[in-house]
Amino acid sequence: MFGIENRYLRPLPPIVIGLVVATILLYIGSAIAGARSADAFGLAAQDMFGSGGWLTWLLLGAVVVYGIYVWAADGDIWKVGTREVVYMALGAALYGVLSWVFNTVPVPAVSNVTLRPTVVIPIFFGFAFGPVVGFFTGFMGNVLGDALTGWGVFVVWDFANGLMGLIPGLIWLFKDKKRSVNVLVWVTAALLLVATLLPILNSEPVFGEGAETFTEWWWVPALGLVLLLVTYYVPRLWPILMGLLTVGVLYSAISTLIEEGFTGGVAILLIWAVLAGVMAYYLYQRQEAIAAALSDDDTKTIIVWGTLGVIVGIGFAAFADIFINGYTFWVAFVGEFVPAAGPNILFAILLTPLLYGAWRQAQSQSGR
Repeated sequence: MFGIENRYLRPLPPIVIGLVVATILLYIGSAIAGARSADAFGLAAQDMFGSGGWLTWLLLGAVVVYGIYVWAADGDIWKVGTREVVYMALGAALYGVLSWVFNTVPVPAVSNVTLRPTVVIPIFFGFAFGPVVGFFTGFMGNVLGDALTGWGVFVVWDFANGLMGLIPGLIWLFKDKKRSVNVLVWVTAALLLVATLLPILNSEPVFGEGAETFTEWWWVPALGLVLLLVTYYVPRLWPILMGLLTVGVLYSAISTLIEEGFTGGVAILLIWAVLAGVMAYYLYQRQEAIAAALSDDDTKTIIVWGTLGVIVGIGFAAFADIFINGYTFWVAFVGEFVPAAGPNILFAILLTPLLYGAWRQAQSQSGR
Protein backbone atom coordinates (compact mmCIF):
# COMPACT_ATOMS: atom_id res chain seq x y z
CA MET A 1 0.00 0.00 0.00
CA PHE A 2 2.81 2.42 0.91
CA GLY A 3 5.43 1.01 -1.48
CA ILE A 4 7.85 0.03 1.31
CA GLU A 5 9.87 -3.10 0.51
CA ASN A 6 11.68 -3.60 3.82
CA ARG A 7 9.67 -6.13 5.85
CA TYR A 8 10.56 -4.41 9.15
CA LEU A 9 9.52 -0.94 8.00
CA ARG A 10 6.50 -1.96 5.93
CA PRO A 11 4.18 -2.48 8.95
CA LEU A 12 4.94 0.90 10.55
CA PRO A 13 2.63 3.20 8.50
CA PRO A 14 -0.51 1.02 8.84
CA ILE A 15 0.17 0.41 12.54
CA VAL A 16 0.60 4.14 13.23
CA ILE A 17 -2.64 4.83 11.35
CA GLY A 18 -4.28 2.02 13.30
CA LEU A 19 -3.13 3.52 16.61
CA VAL A 20 -4.62 6.91 15.71
CA VAL A 21 -7.91 5.34 14.60
CA ALA A 22 -8.04 3.11 17.70
CA THR A 23 -7.43 6.09 20.01
CA ILE A 24 -10.24 8.08 18.38
CA LEU A 25 -12.60 5.10 18.63
CA LEU A 26 -11.69 4.55 22.28
CA TYR A 27 -12.54 8.16 23.12
CA ILE A 28 -15.84 7.82 21.25
CA GLY A 29 -16.57 4.61 23.16
CA SER A 30 -15.69 6.35 26.42
CA ALA A 31 -18.10 9.19 25.61
CA ILE A 32 -20.92 6.75 24.78
CA ALA A 33 -20.33 4.79 27.99
CA GLY A 34 -20.36 8.01 30.02
CA ALA A 35 -23.67 9.00 28.47
CA ARG A 36 -25.12 5.57 29.26
CA SER A 37 -23.98 5.39 32.88
CA ALA A 38 -22.55 7.79 35.44
CA ASP A 39 -20.47 4.92 36.81
CA ALA A 40 -18.76 4.15 33.49
CA PHE A 41 -15.01 3.57 33.72
CA GLY A 42 -14.03 5.92 30.91
CA LEU A 43 -10.60 6.99 29.73
CA ALA A 44 -10.72 10.13 31.88
CA ALA A 45 -10.84 7.93 34.98
CA GLN A 46 -7.82 5.89 33.89
CA ASP A 47 -4.10 6.58 33.88
CA MET A 48 -2.63 7.06 30.45
CA PHE A 49 0.80 5.61 31.25
CA GLY A 50 2.25 3.27 33.84
CA SER A 51 1.58 -0.41 34.50
CA GLY A 52 -2.16 0.14 34.24
CA GLY A 53 -2.15 2.95 31.70
CA TRP A 54 -4.55 2.48 28.80
CA LEU A 55 -2.16 4.05 26.28
CA THR A 56 0.71 1.90 27.58
CA TRP A 57 -1.25 -1.26 26.81
CA LEU A 58 -2.47 0.09 23.50
CA LEU A 59 1.16 0.65 22.49
CA LEU A 60 2.15 -2.80 23.77
CA GLY A 61 -0.68 -4.25 21.73
CA ALA A 62 0.65 -2.44 18.68
CA VAL A 63 4.05 -4.05 19.30
CA VAL A 64 2.38 -7.48 19.34
CA VAL A 65 0.60 -6.74 16.05
CA TYR A 66 3.87 -5.43 14.59
CA GLY A 67 5.58 -8.71 15.47
CA ILE A 68 2.79 -10.73 13.83
CA TYR A 69 2.89 -8.46 10.77
CA VAL A 70 6.66 -8.86 10.36
CA TRP A 71 6.37 -12.64 10.75
CA ALA A 72 3.67 -12.72 8.08
CA ALA A 73 4.99 -9.87 5.94
CA ASP A 74 5.28 -12.00 2.81
CA GLY A 75 1.64 -13.07 2.89
CA ASP A 76 -1.09 -11.28 0.95
CA ILE A 77 -3.44 -11.10 3.93
CA TRP A 78 -3.02 -7.51 5.11
CA LYS A 79 -4.56 -5.59 2.23
CA VAL A 80 -7.47 -3.31 3.06
CA GLY A 81 -9.76 -2.10 0.30
CA THR A 82 -13.36 -0.96 0.06
CA ARG A 83 -14.60 -4.55 0.48
CA GLU A 84 -12.62 -5.03 3.69
CA VAL A 85 -13.75 -1.68 5.13
CA VAL A 86 -17.40 -2.63 4.58
CA TYR A 87 -16.88 -5.98 6.31
CA MET A 88 -15.05 -4.28 9.18
CA ALA A 89 -17.94 -1.90 9.79
CA LEU A 90 -20.53 -4.66 9.47
CA GLY A 91 -18.65 -7.06 11.73
CA ALA A 92 -17.97 -4.47 14.44
CA ALA A 93 -21.60 -3.31 14.44
CA LEU A 94 -22.93 -6.88 14.71
CA TYR A 95 -20.48 -7.86 17.41
CA GLY A 96 -20.99 -4.66 19.38
CA VAL A 97 -24.79 -4.69 19.43
CA LEU A 98 -25.10 -8.44 20.09
CA SER A 99 -22.43 -8.26 22.81
CA TRP A 100 -24.44 -5.50 24.46
CA VAL A 101 -27.45 -7.85 24.49
CA PHE A 102 -25.51 -10.73 26.04
CA ASN A 103 -23.68 -8.54 28.55
CA THR A 104 -26.74 -9.06 30.76
CA VAL A 105 -25.70 -12.70 31.39
CA PRO A 106 -22.83 -12.66 33.94
CA VAL A 107 -20.31 -15.44 34.47
CA PRO A 108 -18.73 -15.82 37.95
CA ALA A 109 -15.17 -14.45 37.76
CA VAL A 110 -12.80 -12.09 39.55
CA SER A 111 -13.63 -9.44 36.94
CA ASN A 112 -16.64 -8.44 34.86
CA VAL A 113 -17.13 -11.48 32.61
CA THR A 114 -20.31 -12.34 30.71
CA LEU A 115 -21.60 -15.22 28.64
CA ARG A 116 -20.89 -14.24 25.05
CA PRO A 117 -21.84 -16.64 22.24
CA THR A 118 -21.29 -13.69 19.88
CA VAL A 119 -17.55 -14.44 20.05
CA VAL A 120 -18.12 -16.45 16.86
CA ILE A 121 -18.51 -13.18 14.92
CA PRO A 122 -14.88 -11.93 15.06
CA ILE A 123 -13.67 -15.52 14.60
CA PHE A 124 -15.76 -15.91 11.46
CA PHE A 125 -14.93 -12.48 10.04
CA GLY A 126 -11.21 -13.04 10.60
CA PHE A 127 -11.25 -16.45 8.92
CA ALA A 128 -13.47 -15.44 6.00
CA PHE A 129 -12.20 -11.93 5.26
CA GLY A 130 -8.69 -11.73 6.71
CA PRO A 131 -6.91 -10.83 9.96
CA VAL A 132 -7.35 -7.06 9.62
CA VAL A 133 -11.12 -7.41 9.30
CA GLY A 134 -11.18 -9.91 12.16
CA PHE A 135 -9.10 -7.70 14.44
CA PHE A 136 -11.20 -4.60 13.82
CA THR A 137 -14.42 -6.58 14.30
CA GLY A 138 -13.27 -7.90 17.66
CA PHE A 139 -11.59 -4.72 18.91
CA MET A 140 -14.19 -2.16 17.89
CA GLY A 141 -17.08 -4.53 18.53
CA ASN A 142 -15.98 -4.96 22.13
CA VAL A 143 -15.51 -1.20 22.55
CA LEU A 144 -19.04 -0.65 21.25
CA GLY A 145 -20.58 -3.45 23.33
CA ASP A 146 -19.01 -2.25 26.59
CA ALA A 147 -19.90 1.35 25.78
CA LEU A 148 -23.56 0.57 25.10
CA THR A 149 -23.68 -1.42 28.35
CA GLY A 150 -22.34 1.62 30.20
CA TRP A 151 -19.29 -0.16 31.56
CA GLY A 152 -16.58 2.03 30.08
CA VAL A 153 -13.42 1.27 28.10
CA PHE A 154 -11.03 -1.59 28.88
CA VAL A 155 -8.19 -1.52 26.36
CA VAL A 156 -6.62 -4.90 27.13
CA TRP A 157 -9.98 -6.63 26.71
CA ASP A 158 -10.66 -4.71 23.51
CA PHE A 159 -7.29 -5.86 22.21
CA ALA A 160 -7.97 -9.41 23.42
CA ASN A 161 -11.17 -9.49 21.39
CA GLY A 162 -9.22 -8.15 18.44
CA LEU A 163 -6.77 -11.03 18.71
CA MET A 164 -9.67 -13.49 18.69
CA GLY A 165 -10.52 -12.16 15.24
CA LEU A 166 -6.96 -11.75 13.99
CA ILE A 167 -5.60 -15.22 14.83
CA PRO A 168 -8.04 -17.23 12.64
CA GLY A 169 -7.12 -15.07 9.64
CA LEU A 170 -3.48 -16.19 9.84
CA ILE A 171 -4.37 -19.63 8.45
CA TRP A 172 -4.10 -18.23 4.93
CA LEU A 173 -0.35 -17.86 5.40
CA PHE A 174 0.09 -21.62 5.17
CA LYS A 175 0.26 -23.31 1.79
CA ASP A 176 -0.45 -26.74 3.29
CA LYS A 177 -3.43 -25.76 5.44
CA LYS A 178 -4.48 -29.31 6.24
CA ARG A 179 -1.08 -30.28 7.58
CA SER A 180 -0.78 -27.11 9.66
CA VAL A 181 -4.21 -27.70 11.23
CA ASN A 182 -3.42 -31.35 11.96
CA VAL A 183 -0.47 -30.12 14.04
CA LEU A 184 -2.24 -27.11 15.53
CA VAL A 185 -5.18 -29.16 16.82
CA TRP A 186 -2.82 -30.95 19.20
CA VAL A 187 -1.10 -27.71 20.20
CA THR A 188 -4.52 -26.27 21.04
CA ALA A 189 -5.48 -29.48 22.85
CA ALA A 190 -2.32 -29.23 24.95
CA LEU A 191 -3.19 -25.65 25.92
CA LEU A 192 -6.69 -26.76 26.91
CA LEU A 193 -5.17 -29.53 29.02
CA VAL A 194 -3.04 -26.95 30.84
CA ALA A 195 -6.14 -24.80 31.38
CA THR A 196 -7.88 -27.88 32.82
CA LEU A 197 -5.05 -28.57 35.24
CA LEU A 198 -4.66 -24.98 36.51
CA PRO A 199 -7.81 -24.95 38.71
CA ILE A 200 -6.97 -28.44 40.00
CA LEU A 201 -3.38 -27.57 40.92
CA ASN A 202 -4.23 -24.17 42.37
CA SER A 203 -3.73 -24.02 46.15
CA GLU A 204 -4.49 -20.30 46.45
CA PRO A 205 -8.07 -19.29 47.38
CA VAL A 206 -9.60 -17.31 44.53
CA PHE A 207 -12.74 -15.28 45.17
CA GLY A 208 -14.73 -13.25 42.70
CA GLU A 209 -18.07 -11.94 41.52
CA GLY A 210 -20.82 -14.50 42.01
CA ALA A 211 -18.66 -17.40 43.23
CA GLU A 212 -16.57 -18.30 46.27
CA THR A 213 -14.04 -20.53 44.57
CA PHE A 214 -13.02 -21.47 41.06
CA THR A 215 -11.46 -24.85 41.80
CA GLU A 216 -14.46 -26.61 40.25
CA TRP A 217 -14.05 -24.72 36.96
CA TRP A 218 -11.62 -27.35 35.68
CA TRP A 219 -14.47 -29.08 33.84
CA VAL A 220 -15.06 -26.13 31.48
CA PRO A 221 -11.72 -26.31 29.60
CA ALA A 222 -11.88 -30.11 29.98
CA LEU A 223 -15.20 -30.09 28.14
CA GLY A 224 -13.65 -27.80 25.54
CA LEU A 225 -10.82 -30.30 25.08
CA VAL A 226 -13.27 -33.18 24.56
CA LEU A 227 -15.44 -31.14 22.20
CA LEU A 228 -12.46 -30.06 20.12
CA LEU A 229 -11.11 -33.58 19.61
CA VAL A 230 -14.53 -35.19 19.10
CA THR A 231 -15.60 -32.52 16.61
CA TYR A 232 -12.31 -32.78 14.75
CA TYR A 233 -12.02 -36.57 14.65
CA VAL A 234 -15.57 -37.94 15.23
CA PRO A 235 -17.95 -35.32 13.74
CA ARG A 236 -20.83 -37.82 13.72
CA LEU A 237 -21.24 -37.19 17.46
CA TRP A 238 -21.68 -33.45 16.98
CA PRO A 239 -25.51 -33.39 17.31
CA ILE A 240 -25.13 -35.07 20.71
CA LEU A 241 -22.69 -32.34 21.74
CA MET A 242 -25.25 -29.69 20.80
CA GLY A 243 -27.78 -31.50 22.94
CA LEU A 244 -25.39 -31.42 25.89
CA LEU A 245 -24.92 -27.68 25.35
CA THR A 246 -28.69 -27.27 25.50
CA VAL A 247 -28.79 -29.05 28.86
CA GLY A 248 -25.93 -26.89 30.16
CA VAL A 249 -27.55 -23.60 29.13
CA LEU A 250 -30.90 -24.71 30.57
CA TYR A 251 -29.20 -25.63 33.85
CA SER A 252 -27.51 -22.22 33.98
CA ALA A 253 -30.84 -20.48 33.33
CA ILE A 254 -32.66 -22.42 36.06
CA SER A 255 -29.82 -21.87 38.56
CA THR A 256 -29.81 -18.13 37.90
CA LEU A 257 -33.60 -18.02 38.11
CA ILE A 258 -33.52 -19.68 41.55
CA GLU A 259 -30.75 -17.42 42.87
CA GLU A 260 -31.69 -14.05 41.35
CA GLY A 261 -35.27 -14.36 40.14
CA PHE A 262 -36.41 -13.66 36.61
CA THR A 263 -34.02 -11.22 34.94
CA GLY A 264 -33.14 -10.20 31.42
CA GLY A 265 -30.18 -12.56 31.56
CA VAL A 266 -32.44 -15.49 32.50
CA ALA A 267 -34.78 -14.66 29.62
CA ILE A 268 -31.88 -14.66 27.17
CA LEU A 269 -30.59 -17.97 28.52
CA LEU A 270 -34.03 -19.57 28.22
CA ILE A 271 -34.40 -18.34 24.65
CA TRP A 272 -30.92 -19.63 23.89
CA ALA A 273 -31.74 -23.02 25.43
CA VAL A 274 -34.84 -23.32 23.25
CA LEU A 275 -32.91 -22.38 20.11
CA ALA A 276 -30.08 -24.77 20.97
CA GLY A 277 -32.60 -27.55 21.62
CA VAL A 278 -34.29 -26.99 18.27
CA MET A 279 -30.88 -26.96 16.60
CA ALA A 280 -29.87 -30.17 18.36
CA TYR A 281 -33.03 -31.88 17.09
CA TYR A 282 -32.44 -30.54 13.57
CA LEU A 283 -28.86 -31.78 13.59
CA TYR A 284 -29.88 -35.17 14.95
CA GLN A 285 -32.29 -35.62 12.05
CA ARG A 286 -29.47 -34.88 9.60
CA GLN A 287 -26.54 -36.66 11.17
CA GLU A 288 -25.04 -37.85 7.90
CA ALA A 289 -25.08 -34.42 6.28
CA ILE A 290 -23.71 -32.77 9.42
CA ALA A 291 -20.90 -35.30 9.69
CA ALA A 292 -20.01 -34.65 6.06
CA ALA A 293 -20.04 -30.88 6.59
CA LEU A 294 -17.83 -31.08 9.68
CA SER A 295 -15.41 -33.33 7.82
CA ASP A 296 -14.74 -30.45 5.44
CA ASP A 297 -11.19 -29.15 5.84
CA ASP A 298 -12.19 -25.48 6.03
CA THR A 299 -14.75 -26.19 8.75
CA LYS A 300 -12.18 -28.07 10.81
CA THR A 301 -9.75 -25.23 10.24
CA ILE A 302 -12.03 -22.48 11.53
CA ILE A 303 -12.83 -24.56 14.63
CA VAL A 304 -9.18 -25.10 15.54
CA TRP A 305 -7.96 -21.60 14.71
CA GLY A 306 -10.99 -20.03 16.38
CA THR A 307 -10.32 -21.97 19.57
CA LEU A 308 -6.67 -20.92 19.49
CA GLY A 309 -7.73 -17.30 18.96
CA VAL A 310 -9.84 -17.41 22.12
CA ILE A 311 -6.98 -18.91 24.14
CA VAL A 312 -4.44 -16.36 22.90
CA GLY A 313 -6.78 -13.36 23.20
CA ILE A 314 -8.16 -14.07 26.67
CA GLY A 315 -4.71 -15.23 27.77
CA PHE A 316 -3.29 -11.84 26.81
CA ALA A 317 -5.95 -10.01 28.83
CA ALA A 318 -5.49 -12.24 31.88
CA PHE A 319 -1.72 -11.77 31.74
CA ALA A 320 -2.14 -8.00 31.43
CA ASP A 321 -4.37 -7.89 34.51
CA ILE A 322 -1.49 -9.23 36.59
CA PHE A 323 0.09 -5.80 36.07
CA ILE A 324 -3.05 -3.68 35.81
CA ASN A 325 -5.01 -5.06 38.77
CA GLY A 326 -2.19 -6.61 40.76
CA TYR A 327 -3.52 -10.14 40.38
CA THR A 328 -1.33 -13.11 41.18
CA PHE A 329 -0.78 -15.68 38.44
CA TRP A 330 -3.38 -17.99 39.98
CA VAL A 331 -6.01 -15.28 40.37
CA ALA A 332 -5.49 -14.09 36.78
CA PHE A 333 -5.59 -17.49 35.14
CA VAL A 334 -7.88 -19.48 37.46
CA GLY A 335 -10.26 -16.69 38.45
CA GLU A 336 -10.31 -14.78 35.16
CA PHE A 337 -8.88 -16.72 32.19
CA VAL A 338 -10.72 -20.01 32.80
CA PRO A 339 -14.19 -18.44 33.42
CA ALA A 340 -13.77 -16.03 30.48
CA ALA A 341 -12.12 -18.34 27.95
CA GLY A 342 -13.96 -21.54 28.86
CA PRO A 343 -17.47 -20.64 27.60
CA ASN A 344 -16.00 -18.79 24.60
CA ILE A 345 -14.10 -21.92 23.60
CA LEU A 346 -17.30 -23.95 23.73
CA PHE A 347 -19.06 -21.39 21.54
CA ALA A 348 -16.13 -21.31 19.11
CA ILE A 349 -16.30 -25.08 18.68
CA LEU A 350 -20.08 -25.50 18.53
CA LEU A 351 -21.41 -22.31 16.94
CA THR A 352 -18.72 -21.16 14.51
CA PRO A 353 -19.32 -24.12 12.14
CA LEU A 354 -23.01 -23.17 11.98
CA LEU A 355 -22.24 -19.56 11.05
CA TYR A 356 -19.58 -20.60 8.56
CA GLY A 357 -21.86 -23.25 7.03
CA ALA A 358 -24.70 -20.75 6.62
CA TRP A 359 -22.33 -18.31 4.92
CA ARG A 360 -21.08 -20.97 2.50
CA GLN A 361 -24.65 -21.98 1.72
CA ALA A 362 -25.54 -18.37 0.97
CA GLN A 363 -22.48 -18.09 -1.27
CA SER A 364 -23.38 -21.21 -3.23
CA GLN A 365 -26.94 -20.00 -3.75
CA SER A 366 -25.76 -16.61 -4.95
CA GLY A 367 -23.32 -18.26 -7.35
CA ARG A 368 -20.20 -16.73 -5.80
